[in-house]
Amino acid sequence: MSGPSVREAPPKLLTGAKAALTFRAWTTFLQTVAETRRHPLPEVVAVLEGPSRSAALHIDPRRLGRIVAKVLRLGPWRPRCLFTSLVLFRLLREQGDRPVLVIGLPTHATGTRTHAWIEVDDSEVGPPPGSRGHLALARFGGAPGSTVQGV
Repeated sequence: MSGPSVREAPPKLLTGAKAALTFRAWTTFLQTVAETRRHPLPEVVAVLEGPSRSAALHIDPRRLGRIVAKVLRLGPWRPRCLFTSLVLFRLLREQGDRPVLVIGLPTHATGTRTHAWIEVDDSEVGPPPGSRGHLALARFGGAPGSTVQGV
């Protein structure tokens, strides 16, 4: 008789893989900050969605979302959700996933402050806390030749 199935922990990343992922996350972060200052968001997403080298390692999208959020944190400083989401978007594209950047407002919005998160196959993958308490307004990316998708 077999016991209840035990969920296996994902394999730990080797030191070299951690360093490479950290470097890619930070270089992508710096590039996206610069690009968003020069171009509208749909153009930035189109660039991030474009052809890229394939990642040597495929990491579960939710796990990658947590890793990106952690790697981009410096002490108490955290980048805005849009930049963390754009970095996650690019890294997911590099490993062959089809991410969608989602921009939303709080369910009971009293202002115009928005929030960003990433979905893959209609499933929220991060960065944490994801869409919690927000309604999607627009979606970017996710398909060849994609454009902004109204919600």
